Amino acid sequence: MSWYVLKTKVRQEQRAEAHLQNQDLTTYCPRLVRRSGSVEALFPGYIFINLDCIATHYTSVRSTRGVQTVLKFGDWWATVDDGFIDYLKFKESGYTDVPEFQSNQNVIFKDGPFKDLEAVYLCSNGTDRAMVLLKLLGRKQTIEVEEKLLRAV
Repeated sequence: MSWYVLKTKVRQEQRAEAHLQNQDLTTYCPRLVRRSGSVEALFPGYIFINLDCIATHYTSVRSTRGVQTVLKFGDWWATVDDGFIDYLKFKESGYTDVPEFQSNQNVIFKDGPFKDLEAVYLCSNGTDRAMVLLKLLGRKQTIEVEEKLLRAV
């Protein structure tokens, strides 16, 4: 059995997967969990299907709702090793978009005007920004900075 790569219609990975599973076919679509809790495909527009031979199932797979086509490179069907699929399944829980820092965690500036200064991470403030508490001139100041400038202590 081989894992073949299917190209799905835009944002229809779940639909294609459900309809293929209704045909008793084995599919896999790795997921990514965002900070907001939303779940999306790790490889948008693609899912994997496990078959003995894609040629015998081509018509039914190709005409499944949500499926655009079976991926090919020239005359060869695109396949993926079992080891790669097993690795994705093993690591899937690690593919989450979780915050790099926790509230009240000590951080150090890696770059910028505050390089090498220590601060306290307060919270995320948007996609790539954070609020930190920095002690300057004997006073604590709350400032907004880019998260990429910080590293954990």
